[in-house]
Amino acid sequence: MAKSILEKANLFLKLAKEELPADSKNVNVILKNLSKLTTFSARIEYAERNLKHFSSGSSRVIYLMPNNKEVLKLAKNESGLEQNKSESKVKAKHINKTIKSDKNGVWKISPLAKKITEKQFEKLTDVNFKDFGKCIEYALKNISKDKAKKPKCFDDICENDVFKDLVSAGKKYKLMPGDLMRISSYGEIDKKPVVLDAGFNREVYEDFYE
Repeated sequence: MAKSILEKANLFLKLAKEELPADSKNVNVILKNLSKLTTFSARIEYAERNLKHFSSGSSRVIYLMPNNKEVLKLAKNESGLEQNKSESKVKAKHINKTIKSDKNGVWKISPLAKKITEKQFEKLTDVNFKDFGKCIEYALKNISKDKAKKPKCFDDICENDVFKDLVSAGKKYKLMPGDLMRISSYGEIDKKPVVLDAGFNREVYEDFYE
């Protein structure tokens, strides 16, 4: 009986709409309010009212910050929380940095990057992107636990500075190679390619997607 009442009470709390704080144009106030809100839906609703929607993925919603120079990644589910937390720890020359983040993974802020195409990637690195992706897949096969075969171009591409930096970070932070193989995950900052999504590691994959 007590268990049934508790289950109903928890369901009621989940369905009850959380009261939102007042809108604000002060960035620090907005960030504090996002951290204080307790449900994903309330955080998203509040962010939609106070920030400019930029894009959205399966686990995070991206907003353009008022300075038009940074973006905020807001978790939309538990996976998003973990990806924000793990991504905030990643440090590499060719992975977009974290400027500021919520300690619980609710949000994180990074520099705004210009999206690039495969042709632009090749211009920046002198490496064909499809070949680059195949080599990344092979280099990080122990993390993904795939049976990727060594590409013919591997010995040449493994000398590339961007490749070496991302493989080193991939092994250190156990990054799954999937995002590193998609051009949609890349942008350009200061005339260099950077990975924009680096929170999907082995632990996140096992906890939420396996």
